[in-house]
Amino acid sequence: MKARELATPVRRVATIYNDITIKEAIAKMAKCRYTMIPVLERNSLRYLYSVSTGDILLKLVADGDMDKTMREPISLVPIERLTISCNEDVEIDELFDIAVNQNFIPLVDSIGAFKGIITRRAILTYLNSGDNHA
Repeated sequence: MKARELATPVRRVATIYNDITIKEAIAKMAKCRYTMIPVLERNSLRYLYSVSTGDILLKLVADGDMDKTMREPISLVPIERLTISCNEDVEIDELFDIAVNQNFIPLVDSIGAFKGIITRRAILTYLNSGDNHA
């Protein structure tokens, strides 16, 4: 089974653009109650990376001037842990090793455009269902 078949589609995933401010990113993350969120390039919708609340907190503490830092673009936040993305055509069985270390895996198409996420829960449920050929 292809990853896209179990994915949460882009229209149901909270994302942010790389040119919004840190303050806007925090507000979006607080609203959806996510601790990590995919960051997309605004014009192409290309997946760039995922940013965590921990990454943002470390930036705020390191900079020292919270008011100034909150006005900076989210793209200036250093990422402590890389979130690996996969092509939407990959087989689910191939995602297990990645899912061990990530709550979700961003899925992209052949040109890197964000298509959605596949959660660790979806992968484990599928692998446990017996409907696979693993």
